Amino acid sequence: MGRLDRDPLMSRPRDRNARAQAEARARITAVADLPAQVNLQGAALAGLLSWEEAELFRAGQEWILDMLRASRAITADPGRFGDWPDPPEGFAALARRF
Repeated sequence: MGRLDRDPLMSRPRDRNARAQAEARARITAVADLPAQVNLQGAALAGLLSWEEAELFRAGQEWILDMLRASRAITADPGRFGDWPDPPEGFAALARRF
């Protein structure tokens, strides 16, 4: 049971939405902070990533989208809290380099 499962604010839909979004944002930035995300996007757009790095970057972007989808699903069904996808292997290491 996660910390938000015990949170009394999670019973109200608007609060549940805000808390789920905040949790998703915290989990994403724990793996790749905002400057790293922006720098990675810039490097990808400029063609500075190797093929392997570009594939890992794409997988990381898909994971971020999955995290946002999970936060919306949690808002719709509070019983699903804790269904967070795992980041792709190696994405955190790639983000740390940027």
